[in-house]
Amino acid sequence: MRQRLKNFEFFGAPHVAIVTTDRDQGTYGAIDCGGYVANLLLAARSLGVATIPQAAIAMYAGHVRRHFGLPDDRLVVCAVSFGYADTSHPVNRFRTTRAAVDDTVVMVGG
Repeated sequence: MRQRLKNFEFFGAPHVAIVTTDRDQGTYGAIDCGGYVANLLLAARSLGVATIPQAAIAMYAGHVRRHFGLPDDRLVVCAVSFGYADTSHPVNRFRTTRAAVDDTVVMVGG
């Protein structure tokens, strides 16, 4: 729980990008944001900048909108905290596992 709450401190990163989309775009806007975020993470990595994508703040979109003065027609999709990683901190050595493709993808047709 303590680690989860660090989402709302942006994990101590010196910078954060708040990713939003026009409410009228609905699912399409969220998909576009996903592509944008993926490329932002890759571009940052190529420059040696560490990133943490954070969907958790979307649960508190009203607070985020008020704090940053965002209009109500913007959906808060996620945040991306970024900076240079403290490689000596134990949390930065933690790695998660990934599910196998066969466990997550169903091929239909041929």
